[in-house]
Amino acid sequence: MCAIGILAGALYAAPARADGPPFDLPVDCPYGECDIVHYVDHDAGPGIRDFACGTSTYDGHRGTDFAIPDEEAMISGVAVLSVADGVVSATRDGVEDIDAGRLNKDALGGIECGNGILIDHDDGWQSQYCHMRRGSIAVRKGDRVTRGQTIGLIGMSGQATFPHLHFNLRQHDELIDPFSGTDMADPGTENCSTTQSVLWTPQASAQMTYRPVHLYALGFSSGRPNATDIKRGYDRGDTLPATSPALYFWGYLIGVNDGDVITLNVAGPRGFNGSRDFTIKLPNDNGPRAKWFYVNADRPGDQWRTGTYQGRILFARDGKSPVEIGTTELHIP
Repeated sequence: MCAIGILAGALYAAPARADGPPFDLPVDCPYGECDIVHYVDHDAGPGIRDFACGTSTYDGHRGTDFAIPDEEAMISGVAVLSVADGVVSATRDGVEDIDAGRLNKDALGGIECGNGILIDHDDGWQSQYCHMRRGSIAVRKGDRVTRGQTIGLIGMSGQATFPHLHFNLRQHDELIDPFSGTDMADPGTENCSTTQSVLWTPQASAQMTYRPVHLYALGFSSGRPNATDIKRGYDRGDTLPATSPALYFWGYLIGVNDGDVITLNVAGPRGFNGSRDFTIKLPNDNGPRAKWFYVNADRPGDQWRTGTYQGRILFARDGKSPVEIGTTELHIP
């Protein structure tokens, strides 16, 4: 997803008004709720551990990933915000917004962050913003910025496979997890609380909910989608014609673990029902562990039964009872 290096550029040394933690959100989260798909990895070895001792991260991940629904939302524009007053010390723009999975592995050498911004704050703090939309960078090196100021837009530039902002914090060049308040090398196993938000303001904390797995997208379509279609926002409508040749209900999840069980259910008019279970067989390797799933049915006769079809996604881990993590409806007039 994103292997981040510091943006090149000399630091701006002139005195300026700045401040530090607690920090505000780096994203104008849609609907007042942030979708965080990856946290800082605190495991120094090949394993993974986020601030809550869960696995919502991947090996070596150095920041927090704030996702948006799809490329359509990216094009509409989702603001990236400065988390505190400070001075811009470096920027980069001009990197194309494209799924890095479609590129040669060496194509992004030195520009893994994509379009980005580095800001200096008080007491040696720095905030970094990566994968921003090409042409959206709204500040220049040396600019003074204020807390909450729009500095650009979320994109998919650099080492990114879906639209999101990779955000990280440093103090005196040491990477710090804003949730635990500890550096990346600190495993933090003594706390393991999903409600930690040491370096965030209360207002920021209220917009972030920890999830053991992230449901990136779900929906209905008349044909089998693929991961690229889903990330581009295709087939997100809530209606289909009664003459559609088939009906697919699908979900795209990030952070699934080996042994997780994903269940997709569809219930429709006059007893229509479909269900499918998926058991994940995927080691917790150094990747983001993103998978998509679907359940489908062919049209029964000349047309589908009119009415409302409901799709539900259930998730179970470590032998625990399944919990619903997403639901949506489709209407066939």
